[in-house]
Amino acid sequence: MKVLLRGGPGDGQVVPAVGPSTMWRACLYEATPERVDRQGRELRIYRHRPDCCEVHGRGAEDRCE
Repeated sequence: MKVLLRGGPGDGQVVPAVGPSTMWRACLYEATPERVDRQGRELRIYRHRPDCCEVHGRGAEDRCE
């Protein structure tokens, strides 16, 4: 399934994802109940976890490993 990433460095990217979270480059995105219609397709929105990007230490202190 294709999803839409919101926030962070992947904002606006449409990527394949399955499950409650996905990685884009080195950042974690988590599923939300929100959906959006984009080019005739309904996409689920995955929100960025800013505390779980590699540039921020990937959140070792916040259960991201």
